Amino acid sequence: MSPGMKDGGIGRTPAAVRSLRWILFALLFAATALTLLGVPELARSVAGSGWPRAALAVPAVILALFIGGYAAYRFVLVRAGRYSAGKALVQVGLMVLVLGVITGVVLELAQGYRGVNAPPVELAGPLRSPDPVTRALAAEVARHRPREAGVREVPRLIELLDDPSPEVRREAHATLVALAGRDAGGEGPEAAARWREYWRDAAPPR
Repeated sequence: MSPGMKDGGIGRTPAAVRSLRWILFALLFAATALTLLGVPELARSVAGSGWPRAALAVPAVILALFIGGYAAYRFVLVRAGRYSAGKALVQVGLMVLVLGVITGVVLELAQGYRGVNAPPVELAGPLRSPDPVTRALAAEVARHRPREAGVREVPRLIELLDDPSPEVRREAHATLVALAGRDAGGEGPEAAARWREYWRDAAPPR
């Protein structure tokens, strides 16, 4: 085959296209690395560091840029008679298919981490539920929330010290002890009054 011929075509490859080839290689490498290695790290950052969910789309965007550049690159080669039009169309079509798969993965991750960043369920309703199991679970959950959130539920937790259910009383007392840092009011018939006095007159240790 004489110089300047490839895939049955003739003509010279423009210098700008030869330079574009290296840019495309860099984009493909970046898209591949981010897809295989970066997406899990991006997902953790979105979940734990408050990054916007749009960050998960970075690999797909880079791949889309690569596909656009690659399509333009092949188009120029086809126009120059250096590449088969049918082969270029099949290659670009396969890349678009891969982009669709990656985009689907990104959308699924974004949907999944939407719930991670959602505000926690308010406990005021469950703490007043007519179901004792629900009240007990809500009292326990309050113990594992950030301290500021738990302190907001202290008045209702104190009321639950007189709950008819022993399980509810036990969980409410355990949460009050955890929030105060010590058993400041104890348990028993007068426990609610002691806990109210404690929270009214003495700031609990931080």
